[in-house]
Amino acid sequence: MRALGLSPRLSGEVLAIVSHDLRAPLSTIALGTTLLEDGSQRAEDRTHVLEIIKRAADRMERLIKDLQEVGRLEAGRTLRVDARTVDLAALLREACEALHVQAGAKGQDVSCDLPPLPIPVSADPDRICQVMGNLIGNAIKFTPRGGHVVLTARREAREVRVSVTDQGPGISAADQERVFEPYWQAPGTARLGAGIGLKIAKGLVEAHGGRIWVESEVGVGTTFSFTLPIAD
Repeated sequence: MRALGLSPRLSGEVLAIVSHDLRAPLSTIALGTTLLEDGSQRAEDRTHVLEIIKRAADRMERLIKDLQEVGRLEAGRTLRVDARTVDLAALLREACEALHVQAGAKGQDVSCDLPPLPIPVSADPDRICQVMGNLIGNAIKFTPRGGHVVLTARREAREVRVSVTDQGPGISAADQERVFEPYWQAPGTARLGAGIGLKIAKGLVEAHGGRIWVESEVGVGTTFSFTLPIAD
């Protein structure tokens, strides 16, 4: 962690966060392998355990990749994107479907206000889905059960603005200046993640030539918005 220029105290905090995030999937893998050693298990049960192990391994791999990307950003480098002309509206409709599924599991209400016509942008679709996944995941995480999450998109001149709004606790004006700092977490949200997703989202949006920002009111909710330039 010293390679990222962190203080010894912050390095210890980062190590604690990352260790926490890796411990859960590692424990899942360890338990799963123990179960697989039981020769009396039925074939379908063993298949189910293998699927659980694979998902846990995927979570670990995703966290490690995120840490590598934060390292690139901290070193002043730009994240790699494979941009091509894509229909952003189609990507957002897929994100809306994912939002309905994830929010439904927490009994949350969902609204998606998206343009009916295609929106051509020069973008890496996988990277934009990564940004959306982060913003939607945060909105669902901080919105209480029965709350409301909104996804909107508006074309504004030569760019499109995408916003995700939650009904979470909100972020104070002082803390809003820090939300895109790596490893930082707002008071009261400790251990809800490694604190690197928004930093990566910011790096990805800026690599596409866009902007990302936050608007929030304590006790009301938070809106994260980003823009992408319209393709020529």
